[in-house]
Amino acid sequence: MTQFVGTLFGKLDRKGRISVPARFRDELLAAGVTQLVFRSSHQHPCIEARSRAEFEGIVASIRALPHFSEEREAWEAGFIAVSVMLRMDAEGRLVLPEELIEAAALGEDVAFVGKGDRFEIWNAATAKAHTSAALAAVREKKLVLPSLPLNATPGGVR
Repeated sequence: MTQFVGTLFGKLDRKGRISVPARFRDELLAAGVTQLVFRSSHQHPCIEARSRAEFEGIVASIRALPHFSEEREAWEAGFIAVSVMLRMDAEGRLVLPEELIEAAALGEDVAFVGKGDRFEIWNAATAKAHTSAALAAVREKKLVLPSLPLNATPGGVR
């Protein structure tokens, strides 16, 4: 299982090439991940990147929905059909599809935002504003998380 933590900065070249930061590559290597699944976020102006295993877990949730239901169709078309599997080269480089770059309004300076089970690729300035706003919301709303026993995981699954 991967655990992406922190915000790291990098560059996107004119051909759509990026280099996944070493810290995130090390996490992928430790988990034996060879493929990543990328998609435009439906919540934020960024690209989401997940391991294939994480992606398959979400697909399993979609498959649990009733066949031919409006909700299942929406998730299949809006999540599965718009995702792309990419493989990094030995140096952690890959080429992002142009439609993903445009949807996230990426420029030369990008941010890799770790969000636990995934990381997101943002325009660097937009990422800074996003994380600042999120921290402000946590403080303003005095948000808290439930405590879990040390050996427990959310949902009781280990």
